[in-house]
Amino acid sequence: MTPLPPRTPAPPGSGAEDGLGAVRERMRELVIAVDAYRRAYADALGLGIGEVLTLSDLGRQGPSAVSLLAARLGAAPPAGTALVDRLQAKGLVVRRPHPTDRRSTLVHLTARGDRVARLMGRLFDEDVHSALGAVSEEHLAELADLLDGLAAALRYRAGDVNGLRRRLLRADTASSDEPHAGAP
Repeated sequence: MTPLPPRTPAPPGSGAEDGLGAVRERMRELVIAVDAYRRAYADALGLGIGEVLTLSDLGRQGPSAVSLLAARLGAAPPAGTALVDRLQAKGLVVRRPHPTDRRSTLVHLTARGDRVARLMGRLFDEDVHSALGAVSEEHLAELADLLDGLAAALRYRAGDVNGLRRRLLRADTASSDEPHAGAP
C-alpha cells in the first residue's frame, strides 16, 4: 500500500483549521445520513444492511466470488457465505460455477435481485441529482476530486489495522480522560 503524503497543518490563525473543522463536522453528518439511508433501504426491503450493500455491489460490479464480496464488506469469508446464503434463500442471488476456475463459484443477481439493485441505484441517482443537480460541472468535478481524496485517506487508514490499533491503544493509555473533539 502506498502511503499518503503527510498533510501540513494549517498555520495558526489562518482560518484554514476552522474550515477543516467545518468540513469534518459535515463529513460526520454525511456519514450519519448515509448510515440512515442504508438502514432505510434495508428496512424497506426486509433485508440487513450487509445484504443491501451486497446487492448494490453486485449491481455495480457484476458477478463476484463470495470471498471478494466479504472482503468488500470488511467481513470474514464465513460471514460472506452466510450473507450470500440468506440472499439466495430470498431469491435475490444464485451461485454459478466460475467460467475459468472449476474450484470456484460466482454470485450472480437473479432477475429479482437485479430489479432491486437497479431500483436502489436509480433512487440513489435521483437523490444525488436532487442535491447537486444545480451545481456547475466545474464544481462537480472539483467535488468528485475532493471525495476521491477523502475516500483514499479513509481507505488507507482502514487498510492499516495494526497502525490504527497502535494509535487507539496509545490514545487509550494516555493520561487524559477528556474526549478528543476530533473523534468520530
